[in-house]
Amino acid sequence: MWQQPMEASESHWPRLVCLTDPLLEIGLVVTDPETPPTGKSRKTPATPVFLSRAEEILHIEAVRIPVASAMGFSELTIVVTVNRETNMESFGAPLPGKKTRKNVKAEDKEKALENALSSLVEAERGSDATRRQSRRVSSLLARADLSASQDRATFAEQSMHGGHGARRIDSHGSQRLRLSSGYGAPSFGGTFNYNRINHLPEAPVDNLLEELRAGGDFEGFHNMGLDDHDFDGLEREMLLTKIQSVNNEKTNMRYSLSGKPAKTQAKVFLLAGPPTTTDEQGRSILLVAIQDPVEKRLQLLTLYLQAPDDNTPKKNRTKRSPNTGDLLIIPGEPRRVQSVVDSCKISDGHESIMILSEDRNGGRELSLQSPWGKVTTVTLPQLLLNNKSSLEFSGSHRVDGMVRGQRPPGVNLTGTQIDAICYPDSRGTVDLRDKDGIYHRIRVRLQPASPQVRVVLDACRSVLHASYADRVVAGWWQVMQWLQDSKSRGLEHIVADTEWSAVVILLLSSFLALWHNSETSLRTLGNDSVKAGAKNKWNAVQVRETPNSSSCPPWMRTKSWQWMLDETPDAPSVVSTESVLPNNFLSFHLTLAKRWMASAGGLSAFGFEGYLPTALGRMGEPRNMAAWSILLALHLLVEEQKLNVLSSEYSSPGQTDLKALLHQLSKWLGWHRYAAFYALGVQAEPASADDLFPTVLADLAEPPSEYCVLTWIQGHLAGGHGTEYPTLSDLYANATRDRVGGKLRDQLWAMLTPRTLMFERLFASLKTTTHRLEAVAAIHRCGFTPQILETLPEAILTALRDVISTCQPNPPPSWPKELLALVGRTDVSSVLQPTKPWQTLGYDVSVPSHEAEWDFRTLCQNLQGPNDHVEDAGAAERQAVVRSLFREDRRLNEAQSMLSTSKHRVVRLDPKPEWTEADYLEKQKDLVATIATSTLAISAGRGLLHFALRYPLLTQKYQISAFNLSCLVKPANNMVSVDKSMFPEEKISWAFFHQGVSGGLAISPQAKGIDTSWILYNKPGQDLSNRHAGFLLALGLNGHLKSVARWVAFKYLTPKHTMTTIGLLLGLAASYIGTMDALMTRLLSVHVTRMLPRGAADLNLSTATQTTGVMGIGLVYCNSQHRRMSEIMLSEIEHVDTEEEEEEGGAVRDESYRLAAGFALGFINLGKGGDLGGLRDMHLTEKLLTMATATKRLELVHILDWSAAGAVVAIAFIYMKSEDHIVARKIDVPDTLLQFDYVRPDILLLRTVAKNLILWSEVDPTFEWVEGGLPAEYRSRYQLTNVSKLQSRDLPFFSILAGLCFALGLRFAGSANVRVRDLLVHYLDQFMRIVRIPVDNYDSELARNNACMCLDVLALSCATVMAGTGDIIVLRRLRALHGRDDTTTSYGSHLAAHLAIGALFLGSGTATFGTTNLAIASLLVAFYPLFPANVQDNRSHLQAFRHFWVLATEPRCLVTKDLVTNQSLNVPIHIHLRPDSPSAIAVAASQTTSMNNNDEGNPSNSSRSATIILRRQTPCLLPPLDDVARVETDAKALGYWDLTIPFSNTPKLRDDFRRNQTVYLRRRPANEGPFSSTLRALSLAAVGGAGADDATAMMEGSDRDLQQRKGGGEPSLEWVFGLDGLAGLSVAERTMVLDRFGAGGGGVGEGEGATTAVDARLVLRAGAQGVGGWSRDRLLGLRFLFEWAERRVVYAQGRGDGGAEKQHEEVEKAKGKGKGKKAGSGRGKKKVSLGVTTQEATSAEQEKTTDEITAMDGAWWLRDSAIEELKGMTWLAGREG
Repeated sequence: MWQQPMEASESHWPRLVCLTDPLLEIGLVVTDPETPPTGKSRKTPATPVFLSRAEEILHIEAVRIPVASAMGFSELTIVVTVNRETNMESFGAPLPGKKTRKNVKAEDKEKALENALSSLVEAERGSDATRRQSRRVSSLLARADLSASQDRATFAEQSMHGGHGARRIDSHGSQRLRLSSGYGAPSFGGTFNYNRINHLPEAPVDNLLEELRAGGDFEGFHNMGLDDHDFDGLEREMLLTKIQSVNNEKTNMRYSLSGKPAKTQAKVFLLAGPPTTTDEQGRSILLVAIQDPVEKRLQLLTLYLQAPDDNTPKKNRTKRSPNTGDLLIIPGEPRRVQSVVDSCKISDGHESIMILSEDRNGGRELSLQSPWGKVTTVTLPQLLLNNKSSLEFSGSHRVDGMVRGQRPPGVNLTGTQIDAICYPDSRGTVDLRDKDGIYHRIRVRLQPASPQVRVVLDACRSVLHASYADRVVAGWWQVMQWLQDSKSRGLEHIVADTEWSAVVILLLSSFLALWHNSETSLRTLGNDSVKAGAKNKWNAVQVRETPNSSSCPPWMRTKSWQWMLDETPDAPSVVSTESVLPNNFLSFHLTLAKRWMASAGGLSAFGFEGYLPTALGRMGEPRNMAAWSILLALHLLVEEQKLNVLSSEYSSPGQTDLKALLHQLSKWLGWHRYAAFYALGVQAEPASADDLFPTVLADLAEPPSEYCVLTWIQGHLAGGHGTEYPTLSDLYANATRDRVGGKLRDQLWAMLTPRTLMFERLFASLKTTTHRLEAVAAIHRCGFTPQILETLPEAILTALRDVISTCQPNPPPSWPKELLALVGRTDVSSVLQPTKPWQTLGYDVSVPSHEAEWDFRTLCQNLQGPNDHVEDAGAAERQAVVRSLFREDRRLNEAQSMLSTSKHRVVRLDPKPEWTEADYLEKQKDLVATIATSTLAISAGRGLLHFALRYPLLTQKYQISAFNLSCLVKPANNMVSVDKSMFPEEKISWAFFHQGVSGGLAISPQAKGIDTSWILYNKPGQDLSNRHAGFLLALGLNGHLKSVARWVAFKYLTPKHTMTTIGLLLGLAASYIGTMDALMTRLLSVHVTRMLPRGAADLNLSTATQTTGVMGIGLVYCNSQHRRMSEIMLSEIEHVDTEEEEEEGGAVRDESYRLAAGFALGFINLGKGGDLGGLRDMHLTEKLLTMATATKRLELVHILDWSAAGAVVAIAFIYMKSEDHIVARKIDVPDTLLQFDYVRPDILLLRTVAKNLILWSEVDPTFEWVEGGLPAEYRSRYQLTNVSKLQSRDLPFFSILAGLCFALGLRFAGSANVRVRDLLVHYLDQFMRIVRIPVDNYDSELARNNACMCLDVLALSCATVMAGTGDIIVLRRLRALHGRDDTTTSYGSHLAAHLAIGALFLGSGTATFGTTNLAIASLLVAFYPLFPANVQDNRSHLQAFRHFWVLATEPRCLVTKDLVTNQSLNVPIHIHLRPDSPSAIAVAASQTTSMNNNDEGNPSNSSRSATIILRRQTPCLLPPLDDVARVETDAKALGYWDLTIPFSNTPKLRDDFRRNQTVYLRRRPANEGPFSSTLRALSLAAVGGAGADDATAMMEGSDRDLQQRKGGGEPSLEWVFGLDGLAGLSVAERTMVLDRFGAGGGGVGEGEGATTAVDARLVLRAGAQGVGGWSRDRLLGLRFLFEWAERRVVYAQGRGDGGAEKQHEEVEKAKGKGKGKKAGSGRGKKKVSLGVTTQEATSAEQEKTTDEITAMDGAWWLRDSAIEELKGMTWLAGREG
């Protein structure tokens, strides 16, 4: 920051700027214009003025003001400034509250600034609309701008550090959405434009910095065009509204110390009044204090704040919405307090002012003052460092009987030695500085440290009038100081608990004051003598151990000391009864209360000028009403504590002490019913206290009811009729008749009695419904959480848990996550969401893993070594799923063996008799050479098999396997190696490229850490290799290259290694697919000659590289309809080379290049045929159809044939699924056989595929559809069964038929549709038969080659449909194709066969293919029907495109895991198919035609119009998600809750499933059903393995317990159930007790540590048997439980109408009908789901609503048999007692 010299010329602009970041924009802090003092000015719109340069900021603070709102508080920012020129101190308020508010409202003498605010809005509307909107910095010290003409869009990334406690504030001028951090912090608005960082305007920031560094002035700012006073280019970041100005003419800040900043000459602090403090109009109070240490003066200004409501006068309200949270601020009259040396705000929950005052004689004292409290003199406590219980204690404790090094216990300062008060904090600590400059830290407590004392005082404050509510705390302070002065009491010993004794004395004296009418009678109370509390050391110890009203210490109530209480009086005892059971607590404190009332402090509190509510000055009804309210408030507090089992009855101070006090007060008031009520909870009879004051104190009417909270809850939940029960708000309204001030106390009342208010809201909700779903929703809505339920009394907990348990089996999925957590079904809210499984304490079930343990030495030795088997734990989980998928046979192992290149292959060559041994060896070599061609084609298929299965370790190199071309020849068992000279790497480079791709595709897209460093770490030295090139392509297809630094791309491209260039460009393009990234466009363009600018030098690039660049452009601009790129691709397809170009290298645009251009054009306009938009004037369709179908010129036939394939695929991609019959008819095959002679067979195949991709919905997997797709001349032979001879005239027939089958494969890709499979398998068998027909001439050779192409297409089509299923029928055919060893089978045919095998086991069964537009296009690119003739063949199709199937993969393998152990589960599921979906039709047709459907399960319905249900077992592949209505688990028999995944009702779940296919199942509690739970528990105890269910055992216990049970031994914890308390548990209950996974809970910590029904039953049984003494509350709880058991049948029926009153009659009727049949017993035959109703087949089922539910699926939380047992125990106890 920089301050302009005082002698500088006057400027209207702010003189402070923020230079912490020159790129940050600067906003303005403005204030409202002053109203002219005299005369009337012209009515011109007033604009905000800048904060004057003379205004110096003294203090800024954001304070929380209690308001009547849901939050309870509103934040207000106050700014205090001083103006030395006008001698005024101002108090301004920036706008508080909402994030998007644009102005602030404050009141000056109750007059709104409506005119100024409206003028600001008009000024904004009148500004130049074309001027750029400048962003702003939300900084209070940033008040100048650079220039209005600069381009604000480029001011870059702002600092991301926020302010301290600041609100987000918007200025008036902003008309766009922005985020601001408020004052004191930079703005977070705007977006950084990286592309324009190099084009920043010439801003004078650097010059300005240089001037400032050289000591210059602000001349630079005057040259920036800021002299215009009407300039409006800056955003008004903060608007300060003046609230009040105070004259400071006589202060020192103007004259004596004017050279110093004003902030150092004054101390400012703000004091917000508590919610119980309001004025007569119910407004909150805010005190602004300014301390002048030189003048020794404290200046106070009181601000009254009120939130406007409907009753606020219109003249005091703005025109904005009343929901903006504005505050009306009304300043009071300023006050000045003299002789104040120093002061500060001290706070430790309560706030007060600590004042160091000075009298005329120089004496000084410390006091605490506040406008709503009482002045209290502070006695200096001991130093904070001398407090032994403090962590800051620096002394030493007693050592060897002596105290060493301990400091003096007191501050040892007199009042005259204290010079200043410094450094207060929020803990009540403050530093006192003496005249020597030494600081002494002390701590002053403004509120009690004891929680019980605190809530007692708060309860009294909450029901009293605001005029003396907070003075109760001041009275407690006075009693505390009186007790600390031992001389005032005449006692030598100290009370045990000073805070509790002080509040007891305060309450006793408050009620004793009711009997006195004069101060003289109060003084007579001090004549009573106080007996010594401790006669000897034993009594002193007893006072400490039994500090309050307890009859014995808490430790004596344990079983170890129970004998002391249970022994008879005649029994000998070393301790007398009199000393053990002291009975003088209340008597002793009653005497202390009388003595305090007679003291000076008591007279000031209860005299005629007293400040307490029962003082003599409030005679009559106000005093009696205050006493009545206090007593009932404490009664409600005791009842509230009954609802929390954590509030121990025997804690000190606790319920017992408060009950004893209330018992005494009730007897004094003559409330006999209340006295008897509390007598049951008092441990010692306080009869001695009555002797001191036996008469009735006051004539206060006793309430009509004792207001028992348990009886109230019983009446509403179990009785069906509600009783009256008051709340603290009712007491306050009855005592004060104040409706305005009570709104501020809502948060205080909610803090004191939260559970009472929760039940009040719950009962109001249950008046209209008893539907269990609505009841549970009401429980959650009223604030009940699992943590609160755990702390409720067991009887009430049982009632709420019973209602919740009815909804636990099938909760509605629409419920929020918090509500499902309340029900104990967080698995429903986290379905298909990535969830980190939680583990219980003691959980030791380890997940199977192949991860090796490496020490440091082994790691270093293997740093450069292979890493084939060491992977991350995620891969082990994936392998476990794979093993479970194909656990029934070895089909996966067979596929892995067929697609392995690291092991030698086994072949058979039987010798013929005419062969010599040399001939036999030569034949073996020839066979091995032929097999080597097949082996080289394996790697491409292995990429599909191992897709996304590996998670490599980042610390080790990733191994890519090599080729093993050796063969073991049977029957001679000779290992024959191939001649390496026949297969050098430069001749089989594409095979190594595919090998690298297969290795890289095995890495999962979810693998972490695949970044620049890891890729470079796996780079093979200096020389690039073909395998690493394929590895880069694989990483790009998996999306890992998107996180790679872009300089790495240039490092790879610099050597111009062709294969590396191809892999990297395609990989990057796949990673940036559809992004239109500018850098990727430039990177790809330089590798395509057509995209270079005119006149550029020719590039020495191969055809394959340019083909790669063209395809990369198509991927980067996928689905963008980019016109320029579309024009380039179209021109490349239709380009006709001239003779010069042919001579110079026109072969660059060969068929593969033009085909890639067609692919790219199709990707750019994928599926956009129905809406070409801006491409219509290109005549794109007409040109493509012309190239694809028009008659060709004979001399250019080879060129046009090269373009035909690209044009056809472009048409297919653009019009995919468009159902455009016109385009489909034009692209279809010719009508006459004569025209077939002019079209290549593969083009006929492509045109057939294109037509059916356009007519997507008309593709039907039937022989009739195949027959209809053939030309009329071929329809009679559509089944190929009569083809017995190979003829060249059948080439079109074979090609068209293969095209139809290929279209079927694409249409039903990944569907596992058995109809399609059987149809395609039929044609696959026929083509396998046809290619084996003997060839006798060249004509038949042509037909056989074409049939081989069709065979390859059929194999891939079958595998595409059954992708990921491992279908055994298809596998048998593909295995035969893999075993071909004839010389006529080309490398391309082997490649197609291995691709088909890999696709059949895609991802080892964990993935399949999708049918989106991108997926279908990618499959067509990858499985393009023209396969290479040899390893290096790329003439018709670039081999790198064969791996584009990755873009079509779709993970659809549903995996179920245990939520606790994270282990995979084999769970039955029901897949509900949508009616009329292809999958449903296929299943129905297969059942109708009695086809083999063993893999499909047993459909439950064969009708096409009904819902088809498939039964499968996880893990498994789901049908296409568009065909699935919902998926339901059937895991009840395994002990898990069932889940439903409604795909049709919740489309979002489809996207979630694509990201995460794991469903976590939660265990059912062991008590969910008597029969099933007992059966499961008995199965665990089965001895031996024959009768035990291993899977079930794993769900209920650990491996160790399971092995111990199978070994014939007892479980390790069975001895626990031999104890008396657990001896009567059933088998199911024992299982719940030993449940290590918390399945029975579902509350705290996902069930771990939650209260179970067994726990509740044991506690209730102890109450029924009187264990630990009889308790009235426990008996009331049992009574409530018994009545609840009779009424809970209402919630079992689940009817939603009538409410509680109407259902009460039905309960009475149900009691007389069939008492043995309880709806909640869980034994009903009819069970229905409570989840969201799914659409079924018939309309009758669709109209069925949840109101018709007559039975429930869940069981009661506490079973009927347990309640009946408790009834019997209670009856026996009553009979014996």
